[in-house]
Amino acid sequence: MTTSINQDDINKALWSACDTFRGTISADTYKDFVLTMLFLKYISDVWQDHYDGYQAQYGDAPELIEEMLKNERFVLPKQASFYSLFERRFEPGNGERIDQARRCCRNQTASHDFPSPR
Repeated sequence: MTTSINQDDINKALWSACDTFRGTISADTYKDFVLTMLFLKYISDVWQDHYDGYQAQYGDAPELIEEMLKNERFVLPKQASFYSLFERRFEPGNGERIDQARRCCRNQTASHDFPSPR
């Protein structure tokens, strides 16, 4: 039997995670850290969904999938992924890795030609 998760459960889990940091760091640092991590988590999930879609379409062809991903709206380098950061969470230098991931994402996005909004 599977248990369904409702929005209220998700909200409680998120608030609990946020409460972990409240009071231990300044409000500005907290805001920057939480928003950055939420953004990285979101784009990492989108990127993984696209990877999984290409994998379902093309099978076990990592080189082809990597080439296909280069044509996406944004490029997420592996070292900038939330999951890459999460794997190294117990190592010193988390703040620097997060800053590098943020810069990497900004540079990758800036290098794409996006159509102008109408």
